[in-house]
Amino acid sequence: MTLLKSLFAFSNRIDFKIDDVIGSSEKKQLIVHSVELPAYRFVDLHNAVRTYFDGRPRVEQVETQQQETLNQLLQDAPPQWADRSIRRATKVPWQTGRQEEAYFPVDCFWLCPADTLPERLVLRLTFEEFSQKVKLDVACGDTVAGKSTLEEITEHSRVHSIYRNDVLQLSYEAGKKDEYGDIEKPERFQVMFSLTEPVRDQDIVLTEEHLSVLKRNVIDLHERREILAANGVPSRRGILLHGPPGTGKTFACRYLCHKLEDVTRIFVTGSSLMNVSAIFSFARLLQPTVLFLEDVDLIFASREINLYSTALGDLLDQLDGLRSHENISVVLTTNAIDRLEAAIKDRPGRISQCVFMGAPAPEQRRLFIQHQLATHDADSVDLDLLVNKTEGATQAFLKEWVHRAIQIACERLDEPMQKAKVQDSDFLTALKEMRRFLDGSDGRIIGFVAGN
Repeated sequence: MTLLKSLFAFSNRIDFKIDDVIGSSEKKQLIVHSVELPAYRFVDLHNAVRTYFDGRPRVEQVETQQQETLNQLLQDAPPQWADRSIRRATKVPWQTGRQEEAYFPVDCFWLCPADTLPERLVLRLTFEEFSQKVKLDVACGDTVAGKSTLEEITEHSRVHSIYRNDVLQLSYEAGKKDEYGDIEKPERFQVMFSLTEPVRDQDIVLTEEHLSVLKRNVIDLHERREILAANGVPSRRGILLHGPPGTGKTFACRYLCHKLEDVTRIFVTGSSLMNVSAIFSFARLLQPTVLFLEDVDLIFASREINLYSTALGDLLDQLDGLRSHENISVVLTTNAIDRLEAAIKDRPGRISQCVFMGAPAPEQRRLFIQHQLATHDADSVDLDLLVNKTEGATQAFLKEWVHRAIQIACERLDEPMQKAKVQDSDFLTALKEMRRFLDGSDGRIIGFVAGN
């Protein structure tokens, strides 16, 4: 019984598993080629490896975590402390779609004998959570074939990325060090699928002038990029949407997402904006790309008051570094254009178009209110009255006003399934309530001027 256990332990080691498939002497002739990439490449690389070996039945996949490098496993005798026994690799959950998640092993080997491919091949894919890096190793007897395999897999992972042509949100978590300066938690750059629905044509309320500028500077630039490139028009373009809060800047960005379904759309906001180099590297990987950088004045304020000068310098370098053939557009938004660094907003080539998003005109207010009331019983509502009462109101205020009026109308109902009938008085009550307690303010509150 002891002998059987010893034989089982002997055969249940990764180095002897490689011997069985590749050959004990042949494996030492293999040359290891490696590439280390950011963590967000992990799933794409895993899928690319599976595709590479698809249809090759003799390839053996082994999920096991090993402390040693692939080169050590192929060449060296194991140190006394090393445990080369095959043990189940930890599997980590990974978002693979908007509502999809899958588990992947953090350490996996693929063993390919010579009769399956022209060359014997050992491939290893590892994910290191602490360093937030993924490493792909390819061991092959022929140097050219090994490098070619590595390049083929990485290129396939780029072209067929799960993130391509989707709407994404980038987040950045800063690292943490202990009192001795040792890293307790590394910085983390995370890619997530956005759950925010794009805005359709029938949902957007903008002037024809706004729509025309957005079409020419963003939509048309990508839809006809081949024609434009053939005529010497560069694909890169920068556009800045600015105006008071609640005037539809983010709404316009979501509308552009709807119009550019064959383009990777990436949203970045808050502290994530400080990781400029990583943002643009990711955009280049998945181009054609549109980058939506929101509330940029928070990080890229004028250099006289800027607390993040390094990030500002990185942004200027990246905007200048976009080459004419790169299909990357940048859409920036800000509530305070006067705070924004002049080298961004005043330099053609970095920003090609500034678009002011102000409070909607009467016709736009009418259309917006109509759209908000479309699914409600509001036939008796006097739209002219509502439009006249809201001169200077933002879209955000109008949306909240409609919701408040419907809430007030619901107070007359007794049954949960009853449909509320909205009246003018509901809107007037809501307006009075929303404009209450203005003492001590500058006359503007939640997107509306008190004097109206």
